[in-house]
Amino acid sequence: MRHSPFDIEKALRVSEPMRPRPGSVRPHLGVTRATKSARTNGLRALLGKQLLPLALTLFIGWLIWGKLGHLDLAAILASVATIGPGQWGLAGLATLGSFWAVGQYDRVLHAQLGTGISARAARLSGIAAIGLSQSLGFGALTGTLIRWRMLPELTLWQAARLSAAVALSFLAGWAVVAAVAVLAFQPDIPWMKSLATGAIALAIVMAMISVYPPGPLVRVPWPSLRAMGTVIGLAACDTILAGLALYALMPPEVHLAIGQTISAYLFSLGAGIIGSTPGGVGPFEATLASLLHMVELEQLLGAVLAFRVVYYALPAMIAGLLILRGPRSCSLSREPGLIKTKSAPYLTPEMELQLFSAPRAEANLLRTRDFSLLTSEKGHPLGLAAPIGQSLVMLSDPIAARGCPFAARDALSRAARMRYRMPAIYKCGARMAASARRAGWKVLPTAQEAWLVPAQFSLEGSKTRQLRRVIRKAEDAHIKVREGSRDLPLADMDRVAQEWLDRRGKERGFSMGTYDRGYISCQRVFLAYQGETLVAFISLHESRHEMTLDLMRAGSAAPDGTIQLLIVEAIRAAAAYGCPRLSLAAVPWDGHDDDALTRWLRGKFLAKSGAAGLRRFKSAFAPQWETLYLAAPSRLALVVAGMDILRRVTAPPPRPTANPMKASRFATHRTLHLFRRRATGAG
Repeated sequence: MRHSPFDIEKALRVSEPMRPRPGSVRPHLGVTRATKSARTNGLRALLGKQLLPLALTLFIGWLIWGKLGHLDLAAILASVATIGPGQWGLAGLATLGSFWAVGQYDRVLHAQLGTGISARAARLSGIAAIGLSQSLGFGALTGTLIRWRMLPELTLWQAARLSAAVALSFLAGWAVVAAVAVLAFQPDIPWMKSLATGAIALAIVMAMISVYPPGPLVRVPWPSLRAMGTVIGLAACDTILAGLALYALMPPEVHLAIGQTISAYLFSLGAGIIGSTPGGVGPFEATLASLLHMVELEQLLGAVLAFRVVYYALPAMIAGLLILRGPRSCSLSREPGLIKTKSAPYLTPEMELQLFSAPRAEANLLRTRDFSLLTSEKGHPLGLAAPIGQSLVMLSDPIAARGCPFAARDALSRAARMRYRMPAIYKCGARMAASARRAGWKVLPTAQEAWLVPAQFSLEGSKTRQLRRVIRKAEDAHIKVREGSRDLPLADMDRVAQEWLDRRGKERGFSMGTYDRGYISCQRVFLAYQGETLVAFISLHESRHEMTLDLMRAGSAAPDGTIQLLIVEAIRAAAAYGCPRLSLAAVPWDGHDDDALTRWLRGKFLAKSGAAGLRRFKSAFAPQWETLYLAAPSRLALVVAGMDILRRVTAPPPRPTANPMKASRFATHRTLHLFRRRATGAG
């Protein structure tokens, strides 16, 4: 008896929808004791981090208490009174420009972290958080709570993570800007020049790591070069305009070079940030007074007092009103976005049905840790995408059965622009490549996929002579093949996978699956036994339209021809299930190019792929060959994406430690998958 996909969806519904619609009300979620405990611990950690700044504030207050009594407060106020309306207006305009840049920090970081928050809501929450927290101090705590208030779609942990990211990115940008200012304006302070040179050198090293990370850092979510440049540009706009506001408020009789004032402000700002006192009070004034020692202290403090009114008090008042008002609408973005599957490899029933309907079975790579779901403005799934290096790479064709190449490409371009990366499409078919070429993109053949029709496959004939000879060796060694059932022999499969890994050194990743118990429990599996000993296995991605060969693992005891015998039995099973197409996966394209750059790029792929051996292995099955392409908007984006992909392929995620206690969980999920296949007519 067959069931409709709607019956399966109803039977397997175990989670809420993938993405809340803009304007919707979030469903109430039950809070467990573990959740409450985690929230309490997170709040305690935030409070604990503020003890040192508080102690530092009290210590600085105690140090300068004696000197405050010797200051002429009347002279300070008189200095403030000499500031003219034009100076106040210029300082106000500079403050306005500075806070525009302040709001952009949050927009950039939201895009980098993939929170799904709209650019407008991100800017507004950033201005409110920084406008108030810079006056209150204790930025880690106040910034977190304000962002949590302004963006109810975020959890407290997400708000804390975002606040930390904004603070770290600003500090990095500030360090570069301060260093450039010192080298440009040449203040007469030798130790400043040494620090500036070190900061510039560190920034260059970070940029080099972003472009070409060493092996251990390939999988670290490093910001793109464009994101780094944007943060530095925003930090320059923010801090230089703030320094101009201070310069504009200096008494008319004070004659200072603008470069000297900005340099002094930048270093005083750093002292205030490191001190974490409310408004930087104490460290800021002490550092500024030491750097601008030629200015009378009362005059300097008068300018600082006016600066604090314009740059701290007024923004804090506006931010307070925004926070009291709170969010007035849904903060979720209506732009194309990336959704990370939180419970990969086990997806929601809706997503399982979407993948099972995909034209290419490789869409099941969404179950890995590399890929996210690329969605349209309305939240419709379009394809698989991964932010890697300087690129946002979409894998293969759209996952909808009749997906529009233009819609997927446009969503990819917009999502890449929001994340400050270059878009690229890897291993796409001829239709997608033609659409990209018509749009002016550069297209490069990169792979050839071997595929066959299971119902037409036969071992007879001259084309499969070599295959018959190899299979006979496995049959003579009494190898028997079984299809994996509900209870996979996971312990034996772990052993075989480890033996294979010991011989090969490491697995490949990204567009190729890596062995993992949860991942393989969501695939078709065929097992090879010699007697009662498992010696090899293969796994296949599966959709309604095709099966695709994924993992091939043979132990040290597997005789020649074992993997070939497993594949032949998988082809026969696919024919029995009525599967119209079986892919043996792709090999690097070995064609010739007149372009030296693309020849170099393709040579890099071929050198690390073992392409010649793979092609001979798959050619033995007498398959048909389909050319797959790499597409990007420019030649530069094409080459950069190619190198990013190559590094990610050769740096797969670490294998999780096997946990025998979870075997029943894998079996349960495998039962759900087998039920789905039977109910949709897949066997």
